[in-house]
Amino acid sequence: MSLGQNIKRLRIAVGISTQRALADRLQVPQPQVSDWENDRYATLETPTLMKLAKVLRCTIDQLLDGVDPDYDQVREARTAIDAEPGRIDYGTDDAGSIPLVAEGSAAPAGVSWGGGTPPPGEIERWIPRPRDVEDESAYGVHVRGDSMAPAHPPHTIAIVSPNRRVQDGDEAYVQLAPDERLIRLVRRTRGGYVLESYNHAYPARVVARKDVLSMHVILYSRRRDF
Repeated sequence: MSLGQNIKRLRIAVGISTQRALADRLQVPQPQVSDWENDRYATLETPTLMKLAKVLRCTIDQLLDGVDPDYDQVREARTAIDAEPGRIDYGTDDAGSIPLVAEGSAAPAGVSWGGGTPPPGEIERWIPRPRDVEDESAYGVHVRGDSMAPAHPPHTIAIVSPNRRVQDGDEAYVQLAPDERLIRLVRRTRGGYVLESYNHAYPARVVARKDVLSMHVILYSRRRDF
């Protein structure tokens, strides 16, 4: 399996029938998508993989599945270890970590982890900071439900950037008044937002702006392999 084959397979699976349609959604020339699907690029940069994952409603791991057998073996081994009871290293805060909260829990308080400690009751554990995440207030959300599958399936970790401005069409971890928190695709509407799920079993919701306590952009999801 190659990266190009994965892109084509995932494109068709999500209902994007042509390379041009995918190119339009990514705002790139159609020949560039053709180059990707025909493996004229040895690899793609992380920002490009992130954009593809968002449009194709998949994880970066799914895009890279089968591309490097050695990497797949290491990833699967780490995932298996992480899933074993008693084998998770909860650790403590340090310069190379970000907090992880369970889906449905409040986001850790504060805007910078360098200046204080967030409330311990909201944190499952501390996890290594992804190399491509610069936001000092970034945190992870342990996905429990299937409302955002296949982009964010259960048992993955959504990496969240609170300091990134929410744009129309972004995925976000949304906290609603008084005590509801969920991962949704966000679209602006008059006086509020439309919150959409990728799983059609969950209907879209319209919420007033005043009912939104916070809305933090999700950069991408990854397997629990760290």
